[in-house]
Amino acid sequence: MITIVVAHDTRRGIGKDGWMPWDLPEDLKNFRKLTLHHDIVMGRVTFAAMKKPLSERHTFVITKNESYTYQHKDVTVLHDLTSLLREYKGSDRTLMVCGGAAVYAQALPYADDMWISLVDGEYEADTFFPPYDVQDFIIESKERKDGFTIIHYIRK
Repeated sequence: MITIVVAHDTRRGIGKDGWMPWDLPEDLKNFRKLTLHHDIVMGRVTFAAMKKPLSERHTFVITKNESYTYQHKDVTVLHDLTSLLREYKGSDRTLMVCGGAAVYAQALPYADDMWISLVDGEYEADTFFPPYDVQDFIIESKERKDGFTIIHYIRK
């Protein structure tokens, strides 16, 4: 199963200068709750912004840089996202897709569901979540929080 986890504003902005342009601690708690004990995948720049591997999750880091390495028992560096997505698609295991923009763009066609934290308003952003058609999904749940709404979409 492929699950996308993202916070974006009303223009689909997800980042500014390598990090989120908002401060929503409750969204970070939600991210942790959703991804804990799952395999996660992110691009090298997103991984670097985390400063260290996230505990109790195995992280696949996707990079085009063939010489990039990262030595940690819970981190695997890969150069082919499509193969990883195909491995998880239709399996009992869940792969949580956690960014950045290029990884989201590649994963979106494979996504079985999406957890979107829709952040109130527009922020100055230099990185954006790819366009998606909400008609391709059913809203499984919607929960209003302070400054954002968590929407769980399941692909039709």
